[in-house]
Amino acid sequence: MPLKYTLILLLLSSSLVCPAADRAKAPSRPASGNTYGHIQGTVTGPTGKPVSSAWVMTHTGILKQAGTDGTFRFTALPESRYTLKILAPGMEEMIHSGIDVAAGKTAPVRIAMKTATNAMTLVSGHVTDKTSGAKLAAYFEIQDTAGPIRWFDAAGTPYGGRTDIRKKVWHQKNKRFWTTGDFAFSARPGKLKLTAQADGYATAKISLDFKKGPAQPLEIKLEKLFDPADEGWFKGDFHAHGVHGERIYKVNIPFMAFIMRAEHYRWFYLSTSFNNDGLSTDPFSVAKSVAGEDLFLALNAEYPKTYSGHVGSVGIAPPKHPRPYPCYSNIETIKHDIVDKGGIAIPVHPLTGHMKHRTLPLLIMGASELICGFDFYTSWNQRVENTWTMILNKGYKLCRTATSDTAFDLGRTPGTMGATFIHPENGTLNRESIIAAFKQGNTTLSWKGALILFTIDGKNCGHTFPADKTKRQAVLKLYDQPGTQTIIHVIRNGKPFKQFAETLPPSGRLELPFPLAEKEKAWYTATYSRKGAAKIIAASSPFYFGDWKRPEPVSAKITVQLLDAATKKPINGTITVVDAEKVITSQESHHGKLTLETRIFHRLRATAKGYAPVEKGILDNPIIESFIASVSEKDLQNWDTYEKVADLLRHLVVKIPMKRK
Repeated sequence: MPLKYTLILLLLSSSLVCPAADRAKAPSRPASGNTYGHIQGTVTGPTGKPVSSAWVMTHTGILKQAGTDGTFRFTALPESRYTLKILAPGMEEMIHSGIDVAAGKTAPVRIAMKTATNAMTLVSGHVTDKTSGAKLAAYFEIQDTAGPIRWFDAAGTPYGGRTDIRKKVWHQKNKRFWTTGDFAFSARPGKLKLTAQADGYATAKISLDFKKGPAQPLEIKLEKLFDPADEGWFKGDFHAHGVHGERIYKVNIPFMAFIMRAEHYRWFYLSTSFNNDGLSTDPFSVAKSVAGEDLFLALNAEYPKTYSGHVGSVGIAPPKHPRPYPCYSNIETIKHDIVDKGGIAIPVHPLTGHMKHRTLPLLIMGASELICGFDFYTSWNQRVENTWTMILNKGYKLCRTATSDTAFDLGRTPGTMGATFIHPENGTLNRESIIAAFKQGNTTLSWKGALILFTIDGKNCGHTFPADKTKRQAVLKLYDQPGTQTIIHVIRNGKPFKQFAETLPPSGRLELPFPLAEKEKAWYTATYSRKGAAKIIAASSPFYFGDWKRPEPVSAKITVQLLDAATKKPINGTITVVDAEKVITSQESHHGKLTLETRIFHRLRATAKGYAPVEKGILDNPIIESFIASVSEKDLQNWDTYEKVADLLRHLVVKIPMKRK
């Protein structure tokens, strides 16, 4: 008999604080209030009589069965546009879309079903915890004799199932069917295969052979293996788009939050924009109304997002007035719009094609304090591992991150890609604790549902120990599907240090203690891959031993030249170096020239009698622009490129043409 699989049902509440202990509480709905509305309706058949057996579900995963009088009611729904799917034995499947739910109001709906012309079986049931019997959120992949049975978007379109999309348009043919614990779907009679998956539970594979008939009950009892929250670890993402721009599917925040919960996310930063369902709503209000004790949800932006590189952030809302590029460099924007406002910044997909982070060498050499992590993106690869290793071996601290680059409007959901687990202080999820976890390096990465946890003397990754030869106790904990043959590596300074090859027991958990003593400056990480597969699917952030003081940043040593814009002749004036609005220094030029030493995120303000003032970024320079344009993925993996940047910064000439008033 196949092992069963599940996901703990996620609680709905207005709070954004997420203690680990709350995972065991009974499910609850958010209290009705000014931000919630309702849907109430009636289902009738071809003769006008009530259909008491009808299942009615929202595109956000809430399922109700109509009463004996055919009525149904959905309460405490966040403001948005909703679509309903209605199923009943012997009736055609119905989609009713365009239901606008407003705060404090009830949207009336009348559903008139038609007699089915094709033989279909209505499958309905529950996903429950095998031990506790509690309903559980999960996701399925379902296949009947006609193909995949998918969930539906905010317009009722099978999500991931469109076949009319041009080949060059980014489209993910998602096959998932999500559930909050109750489910219903129509299937053609004959063979049906269903796979149920959720983080922390054994995968359930079910095969059924339906005979002709109107209804088929299906109860799925799933066996728990582990809950990362029990160890204080929480799955999340900070690089995920609500509406990326392809607009293949209609989506909104309640739909996205439903999927986040079913895919077991506990914290999530959702990037602009946030809906394309045709209804104008306040995304911040809607996000707050769908968040709860089980899900910290906040809004951000992939910003800056320029030719120079893309940046993910935590703790910062979308900018109201984005700084224009290239007038403002990415590094200036990171400093002033993210770090100075208390957030953290991480360059995303740093080595990925046209999206590669061309200014990474400038960031590392000139302003490494502005970033705290290195993104391994949607799947591990050796190039990124080597580049990260190279940077750490030069003395920089960078935690690992993995992101999904989710794009809900084109069918891409976060659970199909990478995730970053964090270990917040006291098991509490809020803005401050999430930021602190990244700054402290308390992260571990997961792809394909596997998880590896690495501790030394009870401390989590990110901790720094003295290199004093003290004998310490290291422990590796691995979680994956029972029976999996595993390869686990402990890496020291980028080189193999220790290897384990084990088969996961029926519990899906493996614990491997080993002694560790270090006498030199070093860093350690742990990686996991399944035997026979080349790719790593789980990896921890580093531990550090010895003195890990950040290398001194390379300052820009610049010769500033003030020139008359028309004649190109030198003019004398005043050069003021500013950090945002803070004046760093102000000096007079001589014969139109001035030599300065500044940080690369500073700006120059030039004034001269009879001329209009000019402001210019340090990196707004033809030599730097030429470097950014020419840098390749191969260059980013070579430390000589970083040394070249350092040399460029030490010999910059900044020409500032000034126009007469």
